[in-house]
Amino acid sequence: MTNNNANRRRPNPANNNKPARPSNYEFLPYRGTGTEVVDDLAVGMVPSWRLIEIAKWHDAKHSGRNSRIAGRLRQVAGMQDEMQVAA
Repeated sequence: MTNNNANRRRPNPANNNKPARPSNYEFLPYRGTGTEVVDDLAVGMVPSWRLIEIAKWHDAKHSGRNSRIAGRLRQVAGMQDEMQVAA
């Protein structure tokens, strides 16, 4: 005895019209700075050791955007360290 149900295909739905994409839906090119995730980062918000560790993680990704983010993280960490030395 064979299983005939395994070879059957599911019938097409009666309404197989796909909804049209809205006319205002377009893929826009990326025009950001690449560092939006750290642009609002201010001195004193995050400990320097954590900023450095996150910067190391971003450097490991070997991407242009990730290296810019790592640079910004190190910049803020450096400003924090300078403020601590001056105090």
